[in-house]
Amino acid sequence: MKLLIADDEILTRKGLISSISWEDLGIDEVYEASDGIEGLKMAEKYSPEIILSDVRMPRMNGIDMLYKIRESAPDTIFIFMSGYSDKEYLKAAIKLRAVNYVEKPLDLVEIEQAVRTAAERHLQIVESRQSKDMKLNIYASKLALALTHPWHSLKESAEQLASDYCQKYGTTDVFHAAVTVIVQASEALELPMDYIQTAEKQLHDMIRPLHLHIISTAKKTNLFVFHIFRRMDFTPQLLLSIESYLKDIFTPVKNFHFAVGSPVSGLHRIYDSYSSAVIALQSTYFFSPGTCLTPEQLHGSAGRELSEQIPSSFASALEQTDKESAEELCRRLYECCRENTSLLQRTVQSLYYQLFTVISEQRRSRQITGDELRMTPEAILEHTEGLFFYQDLHQSLVEALDEFWRDLNSSESENSSVYLIKSYIQRHYGNPMLSTKEISEYASLSASYACTIFKNETGQTLNQYLTEYRLNKAQELLNDPRNTVATVSTMVGYNDSNYFSKAFKKYTGISPSVYRERRIK
Repeated sequence: MKLLIADDEILTRKGLISSISWEDLGIDEVYEASDGIEGLKMAEKYSPEIILSDVRMPRMNGIDMLYKIRESAPDTIFIFMSGYSDKEYLKAAIKLRAVNYVEKPLDLVEIEQAVRTAAERHLQIVESRQSKDMKLNIYASKLALALTHPWHSLKESAEQLASDYCQKYGTTDVFHAAVTVIVQASEALELPMDYIQTAEKQLHDMIRPLHLHIISTAKKTNLFVFHIFRRMDFTPQLLLSIESYLKDIFTPVKNFHFAVGSPVSGLHRIYDSYSSAVIALQSTYFFSPGTCLTPEQLHGSAGRELSEQIPSSFASALEQTDKESAEELCRRLYECCRENTSLLQRTVQSLYYQLFTVISEQRRSRQITGDELRMTPEAILEHTEGLFFYQDLHQSLVEALDEFWRDLNSSESENSSVYLIKSYIQRHYGNPMLSTKEISEYASLSASYACTIFKNETGQTLNQYLTEYRLNKAQELLNDPRNTVATVSTMVGYNDSNYFSKAFKKYTGISPSVYRERRIK
């Protein structure tokens, strides 16, 4: 706790500072000022909880200083030091809730008791304010969640919550105009539990000069709803300012979508703004990270429709090894989907699922080895639905197609038995009991012949290939912050996580935990 001594007599100030054990009274820092003007400056700079002040001082007396300081710091506790002739000043001090006064000449014991009382009073004020703020925060959070439901379904409860929340304003006129903003972050991100409270506080500090109020709630761990309202109508410039502030706050998150609803008037219409923001949010998938969409933008744009012939045309191009046609089709597809507000996310994801499946079927029919597990229908579905932005989904398709052409050129002469061995390992590497005998039986070979032909064709032993494949998969899995080292160890076929860590370090030069930490950062 901090204390400021304001007195025009330097001996009084220095005597108090040196004669009292301030730490025993809970005072960590003591400042001094020679008059009311300097005291005001020191109070603005250091924000002392307690001010021990003379009543009469040159330039500005203690009462006038109290008036000024209370304007910005209403919880500051004052103790006045005065002589017998200062009774009129003391009456004014009592009206202004000065906690105490001590007469001059000063008694150190009396000063200590006054400071101790002031410190206790300050703690009571802080605890009371925290309790009140906590209640208001609860009301605000409940109200914010209620307003994401139709008004007719909860009219009475919402009105009561609004009334409770507006205790500090005295009127619900603050809801004269309102707008809802929804921010959706990628589920892959590990956001702190209190992230929305932190974001709300940052936004509140930014918009306070604009006379705006804000309440927020989290619909999911990654979906944040902000209701912003004021006593006057929103202007286009004000809405742009809100968008800018939100982008500043969420930019460090990187992977987020962002939608602003239509401005509405009155508490009962906020759900309409929320609904329009939800609709706009569905189209943000097709835009760059951090793009803000509004209902007006959706009405003002119409994208091209997708052709139902795309999967069959794509399959035909791959069957005929027509690289140019396949890549041109991908380019046209991207131009059609990018920033297209008339398409549905699920429709496009379904189309891309079909294109990934075409690549997978072509790899199998041509016996092109690769990551076979990634090409199972379940894995393809999880992959297409798991990417947060359309640009990421399309880039993933382009990379899969490039990999197809590359592997096609390099694997034309690969032995069919080697292909079968590799494909079996790629589907079953997570089985800790996977054995050479099991692999060779799948390829219809004896164990010894399978090992010999694999070594002759690839330059690696079968066990070396299995180990490297497992450890390469482990690196991929450790890139996902949701996977722990122990989980990855099990996923790639190691029952003993300590043995896995040793093998991983021998292969990569660093431990799995260090690798995971570096990749996540």
